[in-house]
Amino acid sequence: MPTPEKYIPIDCNFYDRIEAAIVQRRIVRLEYRDAEGQATSAETKLQDTQTKAGEEFLLLPSGEQIRMDRILSLDGVPVPKSC
Repeated sequence: MPTPEKYIPIDCNFYDRIEAAIVQRRIVRLEYRDAEGQATSAETKLQDTQTKAGEEFLLLPSGEQIRMDRILSLDGVPVPKSC
């Protein structure tokens, strides 16, 4: 089993973009790396965010939890490298 990568916090402004999509309850196009590191995408609403053990997660209505540093883009906007 591979060793988990150290969590790297996402860009502050991009986090705000995620929060806005949650509040607006709109469907977004989300591109991210899954637990195996494979790029995947989904058209979905975003349910909530959660922090546990110092890592931030995006919660989807399906129950899936995506570690935020695995997000590649939201509605075609790529995640910046830092704040």
